[in-house]
Amino acid sequence: KQFEDAVSYGGWAIDIHPADGVFSEKPGCNQWHSKGVYQIPYRCLFSENIDNLFLAGRIISASHLAFGSTRVMMTCAHTAQAVGMAAAIGIKNSWKPADLLLNNRIKTLQEKLIQSGQFLPGVPLSLSNDFKITASSELSLNTLPFDGPWKALTFSTAQLIPLAAGLTPTFELELQVKKDTQLIVQLKHSSKSTNYTPDVLLEEQQIALTIGVQRVVLDFNTQIAEDCYAFLCLLENPEVSVKCSNTRITGLVTVFNKQNKAVSNFGRQEPDPGIGFDSFEFWTPERRPDGHNLAMSIDPPLACFAVANLSNGYYRPYRQPNAWVAGLEDPFPELHLNWRLPKTINKILFSFDTDFDHPMESSIWGHPERVMPFVVQEYQVFDENNQMIFEQKSNHNTRNEICFPSPIETNALTIRFIRASENVPVAVFGVSIK
Repeated sequence: KQFEDAVSYGGWAIDIHPADGVFSEKPGCNQWHSKGVYQIPYRCLFSENIDNLFLAGRIISASHLAFGSTRVMMTCAHTAQAVGMAAAIGIKNSWKPADLLLNNRIKTLQEKLIQSGQFLPGVPLSLSNDFKITASSELSLNTLPFDGPWKALTFSTAQLIPLAAGLTPTFELELQVKKDTQLIVQLKHSSKSTNYTPDVLLEEQQIALTIGVQRVVLDFNTQIAEDCYAFLCLLENPEVSVKCSNTRITGLVTVFNKQNKAVSNFGRQEPDPGIGFDSFEFWTPERRPDGHNLAMSIDPPLACFAVANLSNGYYRPYRQPNAWVAGLEDPFPELHLNWRLPKTINKILFSFDTDFDHPMESSIWGHPERVMPFVVQEYQVFDENNQMIFEQKSNHNTRNEICFPSPIETNALTIRFIRASENVPVAVFGVSIK
C-alpha cells in the first residue's frame, strides 16, 4: 500500500516465532515473504494520546504480523532516523509530532530524509536544479563482453534487464552444450514494476541446441507496457552452460532460482490457501566473486543510463537503474554543469553507488573486496577557469558532501572522475549544488 506520509520502508519476511518460547515443539520460526518492499508511514511513529512522544525501532505501532517484519535492525534504524529528523524539524518550528501531518508538512520531513540518504520507495526528491548538465559520455549498452567464465545451468538463471516501454530488444547469448538438448528461455517481469519477482510470463521459447559452443539469438515479439526490470530466464538444464561477462554495471544483476533454507527459501513459496500470502518463485543474487552478468549483445542498445537520471530524484536502482553511467570506453569521464549567470556555491553533494543491488548479509560472512567496486573512489572538481577547487581520493562512501570554507562564484563546474576498474564504468546517482 502507498502512504502519503511514508518515511521509512521494510522488506524482511514476516518472521513469526512461537509464542511459547525456545522450548516450543513448534518450528523455531515461520517466514513468509512478500514480492517487494513496503512503506512505513509516519503515523506509526508517535503516540496517539501523549502529544510529545515519539516511538521508533521495535516499538512502532504495528500489528503482531507486521511486527514480524518491521522488528529487524535495519528497518528499526530507518524508523529511528525518521523520528530523529522529525524531532529536529519539530523543535525548529515548535511543532508537536502530530503537527507534521498537517498542511502537507510531511513533505519537508520526506525531503530532509532523502537528502540525508534515506530511501523512500515511490517518493523521489523534488529537484529544482538551475544548471544545465552534460556528460563526456553515456553508456549505450549494446554488449556485455563475452570475456567471463562459463556458468552451468545447474539452476535456472536470469539476467535482470532494465527495459523501456515498447518492443523488446533482441538478445544474443553464447552457450556451451554437452550434448544435443532443448533449452527453455522465458521473458518475465513483475506484476508490479516496483517488485523484483518474475511472476508474469511474457513469452517462452524452446531452443534446439547441438553439442558444442554456439550463439543463439532471442527475438521476443513482446511489447512492454511501462519502464521496468524484466527477467531473461534460462531454465535449468545441466547439459548447458552460458557465457558470462566480467563487466559489472550499476543497476544490472543476475539472479538464480535457488534455495536458502535458512530464510525459508525453498525455491518457491507455497503457503496454505487463504492465509493471505502469495505463491511465487524465489530468484536471488549470488555474492561476488560469483554473480557475473550474462554476456550478451543487445539490439537496439539499452539507453537507460543517461545523464538525465541525475535529476530524477532517485538515488538507487528502483524501476530503472536511475544512475548516469559513463561509456565503457571512457576511463576519465566528466560531468559539466553550466549556469547562465554566475552561481554562488557553498556545498556540492554527490550520491554514489556502494552496491545497492549486491547481497551483503553480514560482515561475519566476509567479503572479497575492501572497497565496493561500483563506488567512485577518485574525482576532481574544476571551476570555469579550469582551476581545481576540490580533489577526492580513496573514497568509499555513498554520499560525499563538499563544504567550501568560503563560497565559490562560478558559472561552470567540471567534475572529472577516475575509473577505478577496467570492468566497472563510472556511475553516479545524483549531484546537488547549494
